[in-house]
Amino acid sequence: MRFTLLFSLFFSFALAEYTMIKDPRSNLLWEDTPHAEETKVTQSKAAFYCGELKLGGFEDWRLPTIQELLTIIDYRRTSPALLSAFSHVADESFYWSKTSVADESDAFWGVNFKRGASSKASEYYDRYVRCVRDIK
Repeated sequence: MRFTLLFSLFFSFALAEYTMIKDPRSNLLWEDTPHAEETKVTQSKAAFYCGELKLGGFEDWRLPTIQELLTIIDYRRTSPALLSAFSHVADESFYWSKTSVADESDAFWGVNFKRGASSKASEYYDRYVRCVRDIK
């Protein structure tokens, strides 16, 4: 039974490591689950999803700012222009941020990780989401 418990703990730890990416440069922990490449939602649903996410024993996930999303771009790569530690990213992918566009009440900034470009989109469009949390 002890071996089973140890194996279970090890497996859980390994799985948690696989689904989260730690960025020591920014002190952020990123979600890297299949959801990040499979599900498109509106901006408000993206914020709700992150607020409800329970991953790796943490419950303080949130939608990233545009500045935070830009920290995981790798400008030496394309398709995706994302740090190689990440496993889950959609092609032609626009990922929501919580940063609103200053002069448009229904638009938010996001990043397309195909080439690493930021742009804006109406909050009503369905786009991808990748949650983040601060490392404490």
